[in-house]
Amino acid sequence: MMTAETQRQAPDSQPEPSPKSTKPPKIRARGQLRVMAAIVLGVSFTLSSAAASLMPGGPRPPERRPIDDELDAIVAERKARIAELERAAPGERCHPAGAHELARLLVMDGRWPDVRRFADAYEQRCGEDPVVRSWGDAPVPRPRR
Repeated sequence: MMTAETQRQAPDSQPEPSPKSTKPPKIRARGQLRVMAAIVLGVSFTLSSAAASLMPGGPRPPERRPIDDELDAIVAERKARIAELERAAPGERCHPAGAHELARLLVMDGRWPDVRRFADAYEQRCGEDPVVRSWGDAPVPRPRR
């Protein structure tokens, strides 16, 4: 049943708001905008840093570094000292200090078969020497992957 007052109103019109609620209701809650801005900023920073890490950047290192020159000088000195000790033939004289140095330098130069032969020959001529034997038994390093 419709009363006369309800018949005067249009069927799709809304009732008049009460005096307390004259402002339209807010769709977003207060502070939600700050949270969304922080999330967008965080995601954009993450994506930009990921993209920057994918790009090749920065100057490439020079082909020859100063340390390479120093290492080449050390290798040349070691090879010269090995040749000098081999000419002096410490294996034939049973001179322990020279034999220790030659065995150590051969291992540092990567000549494991030579140091093993030298250690075996030195022990046959001069007896057991634990320093020469330890250098003769030095493990061969595995190649890097």
